[in-house]
Amino acid sequence: MAMSCKDGKPGLDNGKYVRYTPEQVEALERLYHDCPKPSSIRRQQLIRECPILSNIEPKQIKVWFQNRRCREKQRKEASRLQAVNRKLTAMNKLLMEENDRLQKQVSQLVYENGYFRQHTQNAYVHCRRDFSRVSFEGYWNCC
Repeated sequence: MAMSCKDGKPGLDNGKYVRYTPEQVEALERLYHDCPKPSSIRRQQLIRECPILSNIEPKQIKVWFQNRRCREKQRKEASRLQAVNRKLTAMNKLLMEENDRLQKQVSQLVYENGYFRQHTQNAYVHCRRDFSRVSFEGYWNCC
């Protein structure tokens, strides 16, 4: 029997929330699995065929089916988003690992570049010193 929250009387409570018994919910769930979007005529037929639903207003049954479809849609969307989230989490983990690897590689290259730059500068200084000595000595020797 559908019960309103306010006064405990069956049926609608001027548009207020209606509580269904577990048996009514079970019957409505069975009907939902057979036909998730019953027409007005089909809802009237369900009320006649299922005595446990006889004291529920047709409008409330319509609202129950609307709410149930909405919950189904929300569950599917939540499930889809969880799957997307799992994929993105896995992808993020891979990207972070690759980022760490690349940062280490950059650090190594910066270190090597500094070493080679220093080595090149030292070689350049020695070469220039040797060149200026040779040039200077050659200048005086040729005259």
